[in-house]
Amino acid sequence: MQTDDPGTTDHLQWLESVVPDLEELEGSLATERCGRVLALEQFALSEPLDELEKLVAEQRNEFDALDFVGQLRMGSGKPLWGDEEFQSNLLAWLLDPQSSHGTADYFLRSFLRQTDAPSQILEADWSAAEVHREWVNLVEGQWGYLDILVLNEAGSALCAIENKVFSSEHSEQLTRYRRALAERYPDFTRHHVFLTPGGTDAYLEEERRFWVPAAYAAVLDITQQIVDDECNSVDENVRPFLRQYATTLRRNIVPDTSIPQRARQIYLEHREVMDLIIENKVDWVAEAKQMLREAIAGQEAWRLDVEDREFVRFRSADWDQFGSMQTGIGWAPRSGALLLFQFRFYDELPWLDLALSTGNVDNNPVRAKLYDAVRQHPTLFKAKTTSLIDGWVILHDEPDYILDEADYGVRWDDGSVRDKIEAWVSDFASNRFPTMNQVIVDCLREYEAEQ
Repeated sequence: MQTDDPGTTDHLQWLESVVPDLEELEGSLATERCGRVLALEQFALSEPLDELEKLVAEQRNEFDALDFVGQLRMGSGKPLWGDEEFQSNLLAWLLDPQSSHGTADYFLRSFLRQTDAPSQILEADWSAAEVHREWVNLVEGQWGYLDILVLNEAGSALCAIENKVFSSEHSEQLTRYRRALAERYPDFTRHHVFLTPGGTDAYLEEERRFWVPAAYAAVLDITQQIVDDECNSVDENVRPFLRQYATTLRRNIVPDTSIPQRARQIYLEHREVMDLIIENKVDWVAEAKQMLREAIAGQEAWRLDVEDREFVRFRSADWDQFGSMQTGIGWAPRSGALLLFQFRFYDELPWLDLALSTGNVDNNPVRAKLYDAVRQHPTLFKAKTTSLIDGWVILHDEPDYILDEADYGVRWDDGSVRDKIEAWVSDFASNRFPTMNQVIVDCLREYEAEQ
């Protein structure tokens, strides 16, 4: 290219001089891209990663009968293993030589060994020991309830167990329990055990001389030994139950160090690839919220309203004609809506409810009017509250989640999850929303006509 402009000539010469550098940079970037792709492919096929995935899948998919029964329990959905009283009752049953498990004092003697009981206790005969739950004691005017007390009257020995699975030590209770036991059984050899999931020490340093920190791993080990030992005298009807108890402990109570350790090792060996994956990990809630916003925007009868980290809210366009619907308070971010549908998230899973904003029962009569109107249609609105209060009132709660755990995987980016959300929203908008909306609109129209 010819030019008579010296400035232009200099500019072209500079461009020609940097072309090799640009070509070199492009080659470097291409090599880096290829290297990253290759590293990702090799990482995806690595044997340690495959083993870790299998371990996690086994732990997640292993059937837990106690968890399942808890989900069925009076519709509460609370797992049995999540109740500390249940854990103490079950442990007391296992420790009791006279109980129906059929192992006599095997569990008790094994527990004493694993918690480093003194020789006088280990050498004693525990076959006739008595187990007491919530041993009541009074020290310096303060009542206490030791979780488990195992008494060996013949051998003048005892084992005291304070069980903390989902709570922590408080009010110097270990000190008070120890003093009460010393006063009540001064001539007994006393073994104090502070049992926690991870084997936590007593809070007060002076009590650490007396209370042996024990981890639930010991309970799991003994239980698993009973399950695996075919020669053990355990009742054959009890063995499957203990197998389930071991599963519950392994999944929910005992910290599993093998999986975190393997994950850490994989990270250290593939740090660059792992960091790249972390940078691009899915934000499930944020992306689901965007899909919900788009689905809401596709409904002509709906209007998007305020949202936050956990909620995407919308209202019916029909409600905007009523001034009484602009009296809502308490929303964050701020909204004047008295009533809003809201998609909310629990453990990243979304579901829908209808929320009546906060307000004084006496000073905002439209709240009472709406509440009464909804209560007259119990088959349509599934209210969560049985009375109108000043705080939030959930007038309707959809019974099922919109998504399930199976959606949070490889299907997330193939469009099927978006289609599922849009289908759910379309079904609700066509089949349940119109009737609900009509009840609310009729109520508001009647209320404003009375004013």
